[in-house]
Amino acid sequence: MKFNVASFLPLLPRNLTTFLFALTALLRFYGNTETLYFHLTLIQWSLVAFSLAAAFLVVNICLEWNAGNRSRNRELEARQREIEARERETRRDNLADEERNRARRREDEARQREDEARQRELEARKREIRRENLADEERNQANRERNRASIRARIQTRWIILQIQHQFRDSDETTEVVTDFLSYLMEYGE
Repeated sequence: MKFNVASFLPLLPRNLTTFLFALTALLRFYGNTETLYFHLTLIQWSLVAFSLAAAFLVVNICLEWNAGNRSRNRELEARQREIEARERETRRDNLADEERNRARRREDEARQREDEARQRELEARKREIRRENLADEERNQANRERNRASIRARIQTRWIILQIQHQFRDSDETTEVVTDFLSYLMEYGE
């Protein structure tokens, strides 16, 4: 692990600055200009202490400013990440909604096609039934016409037979049969 001064400096107590300023004041107040400690007088030592205190104060201010900037940057980055996450989630939701809508549209179109196919089938079936009914009706009409024609033909044939019988044999029995036939024609004739 590499030693980093910037990470070590925050470990220094902030009170060190206060202690150095207090030491400077003490040395100035009680200091004797003539007393020497390590080749410096007390006034010179107070200047050194003041210089160190000022340096530590500048360092503390820089560290606090840096820490504040880093924390603001972290907050901004966190907010930015949160916004991006929300945007991604919104995009994902929108894509999912679009996909669901597409699927619904496809299902609706498929249902509509099926309904149209069923409707066409029903219409075709109805047309077929109408054609069959019309054909049945035409067949029935033709059968009725055939039956009427056959009945007319039988009646006409019988009338012809009765006329011929009456002309060749004019008897009471033939007259009675012709009278019965005439009354039948009057009652059931067309």
